[in-house]
Amino acid sequence: MFKFALLAFFALAFFACNPTEYEPRIVLGHEYNATAKVVADTTSVFKPKDIIVIQMDNGNRPFHSEEVELRIYQGETGDRILFKRSIPVKNVDAKAVAKGPDSKPLTAREILRTSTPGIYRVAFAVGDSILLYKKMELVE
Repeated sequence: MFKFALLAFFALAFFACNPTEYEPRIVLGHEYNATAKVVADTTSVFKPKDIIVIQMDNGNRPFHSEEVELRIYQGETGDRILFKRSIPVKNVDAKAVAKGPDSKPLTAREILRTSTPGIYRVAFAVGDSILLYKKMELVE
């Protein structure tokens, strides 16, 4: 009886400590908390002069490549890429961040390469395969 109770306790502890998986997502915002490694002050609406931080959270599953590519498309449809940047990741990383250096953060105008108000799509890809995308809006 004691062995069964001990085994049940260890099984319960194992499943309680097992992190739950969650869906991959793209988070946009104005600030980045380097300590917590998350985007703070999240939003999907930016002015051209606003600082922009873009993070892909792969849902606590590591990337299985050496880099992911951030791509920005204009409009809700279409394949015209306005901006792309390779972001190096390790095979143990589950998050990729595009924010620019702390001394000169990226602005929405710099990353979109335009000040034209409208809808844009932010996507992350590995090779020809798009992993995830999210819509964002640029306003005046």
